[in-house]
Amino acid sequence: MVLVAACGGKEDQKGNKNEKALEVRAELTKKRNEFEKLRTEISRLEKRLEKLDPSYAKAKKEAKTTLVSTIPVSKESFTSYVEVRGTVKSDKNVILNAQTQGLVTYIPVQEGQLVGAGQVLVSQENSVLVNQLEEVKTQLKLAEALFKRQDNLWKKKIGTEIQYLTAKNSKESLERKIKTIQSQMALSSITAPFTGVVDEIFVKKGQNVGPQNQILRLVSLNTVQIQADVSEAYLGRISRGDKVKIKFPSLDMEKIAAIKTIGQVINPDNRTFRIELELPNTDRLLKPDLQAIVEMKDFTKKEAVVVPSNLIQKDKTGEFVYVLNKKDGKTLAKKVLIKRGANAKNRTLVKSGLKGDELLIEQGFRDVSEGGLVKVTNAAQPKKTDSSEKKVVKVKN
Repeated sequence: MVLVAACGGKEDQKGNKNEKALEVRAELTKKRNEFEKLRTEISRLEKRLEKLDPSYAKAKKEAKTTLVSTIPVSKESFTSYVEVRGTVKSDKNVILNAQTQGLVTYIPVQEGQLVGAGQVLVSQENSVLVNQLEEVKTQLKLAEALFKRQDNLWKKKIGTEIQYLTAKNSKESLERKIKTIQSQMALSSITAPFTGVVDEIFVKKGQNVGPQNQILRLVSLNTVQIQADVSEAYLGRISRGDKVKIKFPSLDMEKIAAIKTIGQVINPDNRTFRIELELPNTDRLLKPDLQAIVEMKDFTKKEAVVVPSNLIQKDKTGEFVYVLNKKDGKTLAKKVLIKRGANAKNRTLVKSGLKGDELLIEQGFRDVSEGGLVKVTNAAQPKKTDSSEKKVVKVKN
């Protein structure tokens, strides 16, 4: 019996909610009908008041007018640039290997040290060669004495030709042997092939090394190269000797350089070709593998129609801007469809749609509509300008 009573209570609550909902709906419908009647009555009274009081009609019209400011469409010289990523390289960035087998006996340099061309960087044990050299030098002294004596005798027509040639050959053979030993000894000393900085030493004193072992890295950064891969689409637009801007974001630095070489082969994997530039680097701030951005001129157009990029809007009909339009003594907003070209930071080249003598609606451009009344708060006039400011187009490769 208790269970039945509980279920009956829930059904009663549900019925009460439905009744209240019906009451609210009825009240809402009633108010909507009253609102429609009131709106109709207001509209009728407004029309009547407009006929009786012209000032009211004027005030109502001004209330529908949007306040705007204008700027003239620019006609200027427009230069477009393409940006590609590059990397700092050094053609004097080498790793030196041992040229012979032996123990490292002497390392007279330290990492970070500036060394001159020909300076000894690492020496290897060569005592066996030193002893051989001393022995051969002793033999050479005897051979020279014998040859000198035999030569004097030969000049006096004493002795045989064989004796003379044997002494001469013995002396010359020992001289050649000394040169060979000296060449072998030179291999035990690793010298700097150019003036540069010892960047890293890979071995320690007492270590046994051979030709397979890396000894140290020597780098010269007085001059560096910038290598960048450029899309094949720009193959005919850049030339050797063209001046380009190189940016180093990590250093917050920019430099100007000329294109030194242009690759003759297209990389089939990414359809790019390589360019190389050379830069002086006396302060040695530029390091190998540092990232760079190379900015190259793409094209230049004189008397180009240019507008601020932020004023361009887009809907289902396409991209457009609003310009000022005078009609029948009224100042209206006019929607003009355009075809945009390259972007230049905050500027856009307009290929078609604008002549260059229009006034663009700037402030309030999002509040106006086609044919809407506007009131201009500034006194800008159409004008033509010739700007040499360079614009940038970013292209991802």
